[in-house]
Amino acid sequence: MTKTHVHIIKMGGTIEFIDPSYDAFNKKLLKLDSTIDSYLHNLIQPHFNFSSEPIAAKDSRDITDDDRDKLIKAIEQSPHENILIPHGTFTMAQTAQYLDAKNISGKKIILTGSMVPIMGFAASDAGFNLGFAIASFQSIEPGVYLSMNGGIFKSDEVAKNVDLLRFE
Repeated sequence: MTKTHVHIIKMGGTIEFIDPSYDAFNKKLLKLDSTIDSYLHNLIQPHFNFSSEPIAAKDSRDITDDDRDKLIKAIEQSPHENILIPHGTFTMAQTAQYLDAKNISGKKIILTGSMVPIMGFAASDAGFNLGFAIASFQSIEPGVYLSMNGGIFKSDEVAKNVDLLRFE
């Protein structure tokens, strides 16, 4: 049986926030490895293969159309069908719509993110959103989607509700 492969193209956002923490015992600053790669390799040990590449490490409010064009190029150059894009939630829908307008064919593209970083915070939504997005590749047709809060949405069917801290 061939394992599913997910290619992760990183755009930044809260989901992979790297937080410097103070180690009082050794009296030094530490960096908490809150990357998706570390999370998957060390905690999840998934039954699928994955690869990753960074495009931007930005707050999504700082993402430009140049960044989105680099993302499109990376998607088109990827030999993989399943593309997961961790992205900040402020402009995730705009990036999804930008990608959708480019009519990229033959790829299942899912953007996801979180309100709280993936590691170091017990109440994070990141692991749930990441897992749900990856599982969704099995049930979607090629196209551009957003996956947040247990939902999978077409790019033009979703908006961020800042009052409820969720997408709907």
